[in-house]
Amino acid sequence: MLFVGIDVAKHKHDVAVLDSEGEVILKHLLIQNNREGFTTLHKSLCQLVKVSNEDIRIALEDTGHYSFNILAFLRAKGYQVFSYNPLLIKDFAKSTTLRKTKTDKKDSVTLAKKILTDIEKNHFVADEKIYELKYLTRHRHRMMKKQTDLKVQYTRILDILFPELESILSKTGLHNQSTYELLKKYPSPLKINRAHQASIMKIKHLKAKKATLIHEASKQTVGSSSFALEFELRQTIQHIESFKKTISEINQEIKNIMDTIDSPLETIPGISTVLSSVILSEVRNIYNFRNPAQLLAFAGLEPSVNQSGQMNHDGKMVKRGSPQLRWALLQAAKSIARWSPTFANYLAKKLAQGKHYNVAISHVAKKLVRVIFYLLKSNRHFDEEKLT
Repeated sequence: MLFVGIDVAKHKHDVAVLDSEGEVILKHLLIQNNREGFTTLHKSLCQLVKVSNEDIRIALEDTGHYSFNILAFLRAKGYQVFSYNPLLIKDFAKSTTLRKTKTDKKDSVTLAKKILTDIEKNHFVADEKIYELKYLTRHRHRMMKKQTDLKVQYTRILDILFPELESILSKTGLHNQSTYELLKKYPSPLKINRAHQASIMKIKHLKAKKATLIHEASKQTVGSSSFALEFELRQTIQHIESFKKTISEINQEIKNIMDTIDSPLETIPGISTVLSSVILSEVRNIYNFRNPAQLLAFAGLEPSVNQSGQMNHDGKMVKRGSPQLRWALLQAAKSIARWSPTFANYLAKKLAQGKHYNVAISHVAKKLVRVIFYLLKSNRHFDEEKLT
């Protein structure tokens, strides 16, 4: 068996090959991150297989999107590819040498040694579905952020055109579909005032009482009149609705993949398909983490520590690692605290200790991480009775 380590970077990849005895038979092959470089790698590996008559296993680090293309290429060529969390490789490198030298050449050799010595290497087989899920969840995150920016822009315009509207509809009500329909048809207080009240009441899902209040407020508004802002308001609403449709389509694609995975995360009470998909795609492979503490660190949920002399202070969350995973875990913690009696009691206990709600939720998230780690490692469904 030959063991190949590939240190992935943006423009180039470093490759090293070891035999089953750990001897380096190819110390440094530098390939470009393009078709020519990938072809060079494939030809080199084919030549090694021909000479040695050995099979090949390939290891690379799970370093964001830079690894996606070469991973897809190698998979298409039929190679066995294993994907490791950089934290595991860093720990493994520390265990093999006391020297603090780090180069791309050494990293590729370290990866090859890791796949050679790893007993449970099948745990790290790259899963195409998880990669597809990560594409979709990251895409959804970007679309949600853009939609949020548009909603802020929409609120700003209304603060100028019709500032009284929020007090009538509430901040949430401003984003109801009925409000969008009203403002697309009558994008200013002046146009609302000129419209017949019966016409306003015909807006779908707009309650008669609200329609009356809006019509009356339009007569007394202190808002400014501006054709440019009316035009911007209409277009902003159209963009918000477009993003809403896009996000709905992404959610459906996520659901399609999650249905084929049948993850135990979806058995956790209150955890939606979207939240479980983000957690699953960011974790990717639970075997990349030896214990819940490592998963907690990867999410950036562990507290910082400041120790000097007699002072020992646990600080705020470090907020390193995956921000998407951290967001999903905190949202999931809020949800499970409403649906699970055990987690609800745990949250109440932390609040009774005088902790701020956000701090208490972070404790719930840490408890949830331990549950998630167990469910994914054992591939078992959530069981409330086992928590007590």
